[in-house]
Amino acid sequence: PVLAPQASAEEEMRIKAQAERRIEGTERLVRKIDPSRLAREQRENYLTIQSFLVKAREALSTRDVQRAFTLADKAYLLADELSKVPR
Repeated sequence: PVLAPQASAEEEMRIKAQAERRIEGTERLVRKIDPSRLAREQRENYLTIQSFLVKAREALSTRDVQRAFTLADKAYLLADELSKVPR
């Protein structure tokens, strides 16, 4: 069994909605990035973002909403930074 704080159904729905918004926002940022124009380190970050998004979606599908939000948030923060870096 996984040890995790128990959230109420309402709290779980709120976190799930936040995670979904973060995933969508990250996907919007990622679509604006041309991976072929990125330096090696930036490409690594781009791949990390993609990995975080996949894992966030997986976490949502297993109803691990807190993990989904954490992964989506990390992906968003990386994508936000990557979208601001001059290429």
